[in-house]
Amino acid sequence: MRRALVGAVAVAAVALAGCGSAKTQNPTTAPTVSLWVNSTAKDYRQVAAGAKLALAEAQGHAGVFRINFAGRQVSDDPAAATKDALNNARTSLQDTQASAVVTALGDDAVKPAVFLLNSAGISTVVLGDAALKAQACDAGSDLYPSGHPTAIVVAAGGGVPASFRSSFSARLGFVPDEDAYRAYTGVKSVLASLAAPGVATDNSPPRLNRDALAAQLVRAHGDCATA
Repeated sequence: MRRALVGAVAVAAVALAGCGSAKTQNPTTAPTVSLWVNSTAKDYRQVAAGAKLALAEAQGHAGVFRINFAGRQVSDDPAAATKDALNNARTSLQDTQASAVVTALGDDAVKPAVFLLNSAGISTVVLGDAALKAQACDAGSDLYPSGHPTAIVVAAGGGVPASFRSSFSARLGFVPDEDAYRAYTGVKSVLASLAAPGVATDNSPPRLNRDALAAQLVRAHGDCATA
């Protein structure tokens, strides 16, 4: 059964252990955006922990934005995974503060979700393979009904650096796998993109320009030259 986990991560002392949620004790006037994480139930602990560690290191902020973490699991049953993934994507679409979705799913589930999110200009970080990366790097891909790329793929095969394994294990009390590291690096890419010039509007208070975020994420972190 799919479970929804939603929480704010806005201070460095976030409760990472067990991948629970924590809320800041310090009120802030910073504009808030959401970062969603979707993963199969069996991989969720690792993926969510990697994402939360990246947020904690950034003290829950990127540029002018305060970041809320929101996580949802997808069934491990392939027969239900695509339905779950699409339902989760629709939930993200209803979130007016949604900035990006980090997803760790099989191709059959992730592609329809990326398609749906692209229609609303929501950026996606996919923990995928080289073939999916090549497709994501193609601006004319069927993944993009809007005609504008909004997804990057963090491919497997790079392993887990010793420094990351050490810091992750010390803070969370369990050993990270490659999915945790890929989620961590994917979230770091989103945070860097959120802080880039032009991603926050000139309104008072600033608002998120989703198109600018997607363009920056793909341009700076898509790594499409190697696809």
